[in-house]
Amino acid sequence: MASIKKIVFACDAGMGSSAMGASTLKKKLKTAGVDIAVTHTSIEDVPSDVQLIVTHDSLAARARKEHPGVEVISIKNFVGAPEYDLIVKRFTEDK
Repeated sequence: MASIKKIVFACDAGMGSSAMGASTLKKKLKTAGVDIAVTHTSIEDVPSDVQLIVTHDSLAARARKEHPGVEVISIKNFVGAPEYDLIVKRFTEDK
């Protein structure tokens, strides 16, 4: 997982749920000592250099279609999602 340097949270507008999710994951990664950029954006504005997209279940198929070859993790609820801890675990298991 060392190749992942940029994670983007994407939602419809890029302001609400994705901002909250990005903030939560940033804190968890920082606490774990993992240095990976985490940003948020609307689904339309996901940058081409992203290596991992985190988005709501309803937008996952669209993210996969628009960004083939990029891993997409879908989340049902950005508040307290167990996926955050699973993402952090991926980057701390090799430490």
